[in-house]
Amino acid sequence: METSSGQPQPTSLTQRQWFIQVDGQAYGPFDDRTLWQYMTEGRVSAQSLISQAPNTGYRPVSADPSLMNWLAQVPSAQPVTPPEPQADPTVFMIMGEIRSGRGMEFMQTLQGLGPTQRIGTSVWLLQSRTDVQTLRDILSQPLGADDRLFVLDSFANQTAWFNLSPEMDNQISALWDIQRD
Repeated sequence: METSSGQPQPTSLTQRQWFIQVDGQAYGPFDDRTLWQYMTEGRVSAQSLISQAPNTGYRPVSADPSLMNWLAQVPSAQPVTPPEPQADPTVFMIMGEIRSGRGMEFMQTLQGLGPTQRIGTSVWLLQSRTDVQTLRDILSQPLGADDRLFVLDSFANQTAWFNLSPEMDNQISALWDIQRD
């Protein structure tokens, strides 16, 4: 069997449910077709944690021979391309309200950009060598119309955001426009 793009597809697709755990957060349920699609997109790898129950039994895909067989059929996926490095690393605080169900994609994109630490349900720290606008542009790619994102470069005191209202745009700009002596 082939996908519409002509790529091979596993023939043993059944109606199982899968959950994927990213950074301690469970996403799902996904059926076999969706899991296969995530594999072909590079969003699920041999190291991804999966289970057929939302709260227990997570193990790497590599522990399941049939899923590893699927992965063997997947053409090489392109990893997240980190942004062009700047001279010095910086630490970003990232706040995201992910309502679209694309939280797993967002987390994989975030974790592909450098060392991260979750410090709240929707707040992360990231160490990276980029600027705030480039980081916002990369992190907003998997987001939907109902998602919101705010990024703060803690060293440069610069901000960037995605999907905030025009009123919020003005309020944030006014807060960050402080004249210092």
